[in-house]
Amino acid sequence: MRVISKIHSAQYNYVCAFGYGLIAILAQPLPKPVDAQPQGCPSWTMSNATWQRENVIDVAIIGGGPAGIAAAQRLKTRGVARVVILERETTLGGALLLSARRDYGLWQFGRLLTGPAYAARLVQAALAAAVEILPCHEVTALRPNGVLEVATPDGLQLFVARRVLLTGKLLPAQSHLRLDAGTRGAVVDQYGRCSDLSYFATGMLVGTTAHGAATGDYIADDLSGGLPSMMGKLEVLAGQGIHFVVPQCLAHVVPLRGRLELCAAATKGQLRVRAGEVVLYRRRVDVRRAQRLIIDLRGLKTPPDEAQLIVEIVA
Repeated sequence: MRVISKIHSAQYNYVCAFGYGLIAILAQPLPKPVDAQPQGCPSWTMSNATWQRENVIDVAIIGGGPAGIAAAQRLKTRGVARVVILERETTLGGALLLSARRDYGLWQFGRLLTGPAYAARLVQAALAAAVEILPCHEVTALRPNGVLEVATPDGLQLFVARRVLLTGKLLPAQSHLRLDAGTRGAVVDQYGRCSDLSYFATGMLVGTTAHGAATGDYIADDLSGGLPSMMGKLEVLAGQGIHFVVPQCLAHVVPLRGRLELCAAATKGQLRVRAGEVVLYRRRVDVRRAQRLIIDLRGLKTPPDEAQLIVEIVA
């Protein structure tokens, strides 16, 4: 009887431990997705959102404008398996759908098209490249490591992506990404990477197909481990006479690559980039009205690691 009692006692302790452990697991925050596609993912919930196994994808592109479509096509060309465009409207195209001018498509399609016709051609090309398009899918929250809350026709769902590209200028109300006061968008580096390295953003840059394709290349490079580390990154700050600058940080590679795009106030003087008192770049400018200026990073002297670069216009 004593042996049986010990066995029952051991079983009871095991069941209690298992039960308490299960309760502790359920009380934990939601698991963060790993950098690769999860295997055997459990069914878990966030808020009122439901998670489905088919919602695990390689790259999610938020916004179906020309830049987003071009990025999706480039990613498929680079061999990325599952590329999904999440578009809140019923039709892709963004601002193109409002333009009746025949200014588009000559380079890609050999003829001038109106905005809607050009958008339709882009969508056809994306579908031909096996890009998945989900209209009426509005991203309502960005979570760490590529977890998205998405309002769909079937209710609120979760998507898990290895990388996410944000193509709009404004972020969802619920976002953990570091924001820039000047643009009110996500802080990005010269490759479009955000503070959470699972996310990329086009920021305030012009959303052209060429820019979208280039960002698609950066994401494909990142998935294969080809982008530089963010160790020793440089902060880029808007100083006197500058409304905002993009990107707001730089991966410190030697020599620096890429460019700074900035919006300057109407002023005349010396446009310069400095690290402390050391001037790394300078040129004379005469800005008649608020406009955008470009600084080629190849023209900068090499700054020290983790330096703050101030972009300013001084008399």
